[in-house]
Amino acid sequence: MATERRGFWRAGNVAGDARRVAGFTLIEILVTLLISAFLLSGVMSIFLSSQQSYRVKDAMGRAQENLQWSSEILSRTLSMAESLHPDSNRDQIIVHYAGDAGVVNCLGQPAPSGVVVNRFYVRNQALHCGTAYPATPDSDQPLVEGVARMTVRYGVDEHHRGQVDRYVDAPADWNQVVSARITLRLLDSPSPRRPEVVLTVAMRPRIFSRLP
Repeated sequence: MATERRGFWRAGNVAGDARRVAGFTLIEILVTLLISAFLLSGVMSIFLSSQQSYRVKDAMGRAQENLQWSSEILSRTLSMAESLHPDSNRDQIIVHYAGDAGVVNCLGQPAPSGVVVNRFYVRNQALHCGTAYPATPDSDQPLVEGVARMTVRYGVDEHHRGQVDRYVDAPADWNQVVSARITLRLLDSPSPRRPEVVLTVAMRPRIFSRLP
């Protein structure tokens, strides 16, 4: 009888130990899952932060490329200007120059002869170039996307010395204009800074024509 009680006691202890082991194992699993979830949330936070940083840098890189390309087109074209159309203003600039061998318009098309017309303006968040004024079908095309605004000021030579005396929004005499100062501002980006560039272009033929 004593042997049976001892056997029953051992069996009860074994069962209790098994329950305790099973209980501790479950707790350990829950703790492990909690720690894993915490670590995973940290990894995801780092990943999302890196992804946001990449998007900002990528957007800024594209913005800088757009500014550079816009500046090159405007500089190349406006530097050849022989005259300006009186409809030019703060929001658009229209220039004329003579076509010749190797000469191209603002769309990169050859202009071997005649008078070349180039009109720059911003519409639908893009810098546009027009090769006719007034515009004709298919004469205007977007050059650079993502441009919020273009502002033009005109450098006037009031004393016929071939140099700028001051910059104005609307010249009284377009024949006095020898330079243009253009501000290009791009659209908002993930960066708190809105990229922009100020470009001053001397119109060489007009400067030479006004030298004493």
